[in-house]
Amino acid sequence: MNDTPLLPAIRWLAHENARFIGQLRALSDADWLKPTFCPGWNAAQLVGHMTGGAVSYAERIRAARRGEVILSLGAETPEEFQAAREEITRKSVAMSPKDRIDWIERSQDDLQAEIERLEPADLDRDLWHRKGNTKARTFPAQRLYEVALHGWDLENDPDAPLETDSLDMLVKILRTRLPLYFNRSGATGPDGVFRFETNKPEAAWEMSIAGGAASAREGLSDAPDAIIAAVASDIVLLCAGRADRTRKIADASLRIEGDAQKATALMDVLFQPF
Repeated sequence: MNDTPLLPAIRWLAHENARFIGQLRALSDADWLKPTFCPGWNAAQLVGHMTGGAVSYAERIRAARRGEVILSLGAETPEEFQAAREEITRKSVAMSPKDRIDWIERSQDDLQAEIERLEPADLDRDLWHRKGNTKARTFPAQRLYEVALHGWDLENDPDAPLETDSLDMLVKILRTRLPLYFNRSGATGPDGVFRFETNKPEAAWEMSIAGGAASAREGLSDAPDAIIAAVASDIVLLCAGRADRTRKIADASLRIEGDAQKATALMDVLFQPF
């Protein structure tokens, strides 16, 4: 398998899947009914949503390996797809906790197996995504983010850091993930070069925006337009709409250097729930 910035996420996804199942097995009957950080979802609903994601991702990857682009779940339209996802959630919620966990574990294992079957020639095959078609190479990272962040959502503690062995990989993925999400947003600016810095673990990377298109940069420039810096957990949570940017700036845990107006405009685009 080619060593790209995204594909090392495959082995971390297996790790995060196991951690997530461990979280679920520790839940009491009462815990399943508690609200999560995802508005309107209790733990059972969140797991139903995650099960639907695993099932549909696996189907789309299988189709991509055949050279086909499908919505999955038997859907012909986005509306049918959404209805099918909601039906999986309904079925999951109606199950006993043991059966619910068994279903998501089987679905995750199936998805992991399909991802591990990808060959180098498959990586740039198209897959349908509700926000715009993407490439097969992006799915391991996408799912890794979902599993790690929804595991954090289960705890429903906005002040808690994201603590996982996968944090270093989650940060590395941001180098390519952030330009992708900017380009899907429909935003037209701001133009410039923007550096992101983290500690715990330490990392630094840049993206450039010109004419409404963002791309990852190689290396670091001498004078970026703005620098956005925070501990790694905060950057990941901010970039997934899970942390309060205003609070982080006020307590100096989120640091902005350079053109604050451009940095703010960029954060308005990137610091959104996904």
